[in-house]
Amino acid sequence: MDRSPQNFVIGLTGSLGSGCSTLSKALENEGFKRVSLSDPIKKKFKELNGGKEPTLEDFGEDWRDELQEIGNRGRRGEFVARREKGVDYRGFWVEQSLEGIEENYRGDVVIDGIRNSGEIEALRKQFPNFWIVAVYADYEIRWSRIKPLGLYDNEEIFKRDDLRDSDEDDICGQSVQRCVYEADYVLKNVDELEPPSAVGRNLAIKLMRDIPGMKDEKDFRKPRPMEVFMATAVSQSQASQCLKRKVGALIVDEVNKIPLSVGYNDNPIGMESCFSLYEGVCYKDRVMQSRLEKMPPFFCPDCGKEHKSIKSPWRCDNTKQDGTLCRCNFKQKFFPSRNIELCTAIHAEERAIRSLGGRSATGCTIYVNTFPCFQCCRYIKDADIKRVVYVEAYPITEAMKFLKENKVEFNPFEGFKPRVFNKVFKQVE
Repeated sequence: MDRSPQNFVIGLTGSLGSGCSTLSKALENEGFKRVSLSDPIKKKFKELNGGKEPTLEDFGEDWRDELQEIGNRGRRGEFVARREKGVDYRGFWVEQSLEGIEENYRGDVVIDGIRNSGEIEALRKQFPNFWIVAVYADYEIRWSRIKPLGLYDNEEIFKRDDLRDSDEDDICGQSVQRCVYEADYVLKNVDELEPPSAVGRNLAIKLMRDIPGMKDEKDFRKPRPMEVFMATAVSQSQASQCLKRKVGALIVDEVNKIPLSVGYNDNPIGMESCFSLYEGVCYKDRVMQSRLEKMPPFFCPDCGKEHKSIKSPWRCDNTKQDGTLCRCNFKQKFFPSRNIELCTAIHAEERAIRSLGGRSATGCTIYVNTFPCFQCCRYIKDADIKRVVYVEAYPITEAMKFLKENKVEFNPFEGFKPRVFNKVFKQVE
């Protein structure tokens, strides 16, 4: 395919069941050329598994786990005939998928199934007018959509695959959380519409209202308050020296639309960054890795294999009786909170609350680009903040439960993300 500047390309990313495929098919009905990165992966699946389809019925409960592994192998370059050392093959499935588009195609394109930040990088290099859209739905909604489809025997397998989809330890693996972090636009898909066929059309209508802003058309709408406040919050994150996530927070008096306080995540004043103190390694990750290395001997909690030693990427490599690999992620299994309680930084939410300088935050909203940890949820409740608006959709379950039980509202962000805010909403001189 000729990578023409004339092509307007939307890439879709999101967690399992969020609605990316539904949206891509709806956009196809609106005249977009639809491409799916999953199609060549499914084709390779059949080649490697004797013609079996990637379904629960034909392959068993690990069908998606196997698809994920094949996707990872492709991004490592394992299916390249002459693999070269040092070459980045994370865009492998992008190239495979684009082969299905005729030469010199000039129309709009929608690309579904983006799961790795390397795929985003490859598409941004190839298409000058490329926009990555993250489709959001929380876990309960996604499982309620997946369950009736018969794709999983039980919720635990779905939860395992969902966790692996957001894993960031493998640079060539599924990293949907990172893709959401790098998205240009977020679209909420939380409404349960009837008939179900209306969902895709509704999503497409919402997105197409904002496509003129992506295409730099004149007289586009003004930014919504949520977009303005989130842009302000994230601008604070640039001051952070955190190795894992740069987070910014903004507390807003929603009644008067007045920003009250800002904060960003960083080590306490007078303390050097983790990069300087711990040889470029996050302190909580350093402790976690040390504990993992000292755990053996132990038996894998999923398959029972004895491990006398383990190393990164901290997964079980046992072949089960049915011939599939276990792939239990020990880091996720033994440290579900990601060791966040040992983070040395003052978190953005806490710093924003402490910076209020005696002003009341009662009834206010806090904007933050990641869902608050459990400790920050306590600070938010103590400050009598009534609402949390966030971008990344991978909260710790206990943190979400705490906010619900204490009647603190939380809403996912929707609209243009801060990374493209100034590009879309140009100031008039």
